[in-house]
Amino acid sequence: MVTSRSRRRLTPEARRSELIDAAIRLLDSGQNVTNWVQAVTAEADAAKGTFYVYFSSWEEMLVAIRDRVLRDYLDRFHRLAESTEPIDWWATIDAECAAAIEDIARPGGLHAVVFHSHSAPAPGDDGRPDTIAAIAKALRRGMDEGAFRRVDPHIAATILFTVLHGAADAIAAGEQPQHWLTAVRDLTRHWLAPRPREQ
Repeated sequence: MVTSRSRRRLTPEARRSELIDAAIRLLDSGQNVTNWVQAVTAEADAAKGTFYVYFSSWEEMLVAIRDRVLRDYLDRFHRLAESTEPIDWWATIDAECAAAIEDIARPGGLHAVVFHSHSAPAPGDDGRPDTIAAIAKALRRGMDEGAFRRVDPHIAATILFTVLHGAADAIAAGEQPQHWLTAVRDLTRHWLAPRPREQ
């Protein structure tokens, strides 16, 4: 248990981050929450008034959650693109596709907050340009290393993002996850695998 004494040692940024973490856990759990501010402060073991020190409203918190989730997602792809370690590209793309589909399709509010709520970026600023650029950067490295065939990385990233989102929405609507995961895997193999003359 976090004591009041140890809590006072948190910096304002760490305390704010702790509240965001608590909100993400609650949204990701799919719990039916009637008072989000109260639920988040209880999850973070903080006084209710603490919430309003860092956020003027629940809507402002949702924007902070969206920014955190997108940043974490982008960071994964930046690490792939910038790492100097060898990468099993097919295992990596399979894992990233499966994780993205699972995250989007999972019952709960996190995906809805990031992409479909008031906190979601407005048209023309929907978070996708940065997301697409990060995915494209990773795909470009895979192309440079010969794992993927040469296609326009921006177009590839845009199509992949759209396919994953569509697959997850279908699963969330009740369709069989394994069918969609297999279809996405087949699509990436047929489209991105180098042609014999390119190897």
